[in-house]
Amino acid sequence: MSESLKPLLIQLVESFSYYLIDEARREIGKDVLEVQIQDIEYIKTGGRFGDVYVIDVMYTSFYDNHKTKLAIKFMESPTEAITEIKNSSFLEKKFSTRSLVQIPRYVYVNLKSPVFIAYEGVTGINYEDAYNIRDKSFWAGYVLSIIHEGKPRPAITDIYEELYRRLVLSVFGGENIEQTIMEHSKNLIEMIATSQGGSDAFGDFHQSNLMVRTSPQDEVLAIALIDPTFWMQGAFDRFEDVGTFFGRQAFLEYRVTKQLDSTIDDIKKFIQGYNVHLREVNAIPLEELYPKGYPLDFFLAIWAMMDILDKTTTQNIPLNHADITLLKELAFSLLTEHPLSKEINNFI
Repeated sequence: MSESLKPLLIQLVESFSYYLIDEARREIGKDVLEVQIQDIEYIKTGGRFGDVYVIDVMYTSFYDNHKTKLAIKFMESPTEAITEIKNSSFLEKKFSTRSLVQIPRYVYVNLKSPVFIAYEGVTGINYEDAYNIRDKSFWAGYVLSIIHEGKPRPAITDIYEELYRRLVLSVFGGENIEQTIMEHSKNLIEMIATSQGGSDAFGDFHQSNLMVRTSPQDEVLAIALIDPTFWMQGAFDRFEDVGTFFGRQAFLEYRVTKQLDSTIDDIKKFIQGYNVHLREVNAIPLEELYPKGYPLDFFLAIWAMMDILDKTTTQNIPLNHADITLLKELAFSLLTEHPLSKEINNFI
């Protein structure tokens, strides 16, 4: 959004000025009756579907100057906005007793053009940018475990098998290694088929959707979970969300070192956090839900192959681009050598 659209953003914020009034009242403890917006500053952040703008609103009341942070997400249709609001409300309830986790509240919904949702702003550092934060992987796993919480049930194995076959055919079809991949990855499918790992899914649990606030000692104090666009109830494999979360991290490490040592270490901490929550609610631990092992290699390979298709079809990146070659190498390694299973599935 260009600077010329700044008046539009101000106009949109003015349409729910009651929120600014409430924030001013809470801040100064006085009965503020009206406010006047003086200026805004904003940045555009990456959103998979729809533009998201993080806005600092500077405004005045009779008593003082004020500043409030908001996030406005523009949507394609009213249906998408309503779905996201329902998802956000459900997750708010899920985390209502968890002071560690913040689900940003929506403060205004506009279902006419332009369709948008205004959320209260959150402060913190994106998970992927929090390089020195201790225990962030542990707490990310803890948060995902709360999202997945529910009675154990089988996952929808047939859907994953079909998706997997289609992806392998699209990425490796016609190559000599195609058959090698299919033969060496049978046990990964079996890990899903023999598990009781079915759960609800966040659907887009990637590292940019977690923000952390920390102490001066770089300890996690709070986590904000944003963008619940794709949250779904059902019987999705728990490790699908894990694969989405660590996919890009694994690729970036592999691009530099051709290894996954750092990613493996973070996944181990992530699983520890996940299991800590399961123990707190007297639920079955992951190793019992997955007697044949965790299908981590499978879902990171799914992420890599889907990323290849996105880059080559949507972004028109050529097949011979270095990143495409590396993504194929990573997917092949995950499906045939199982580097994650070798390091993490030591409970079998």
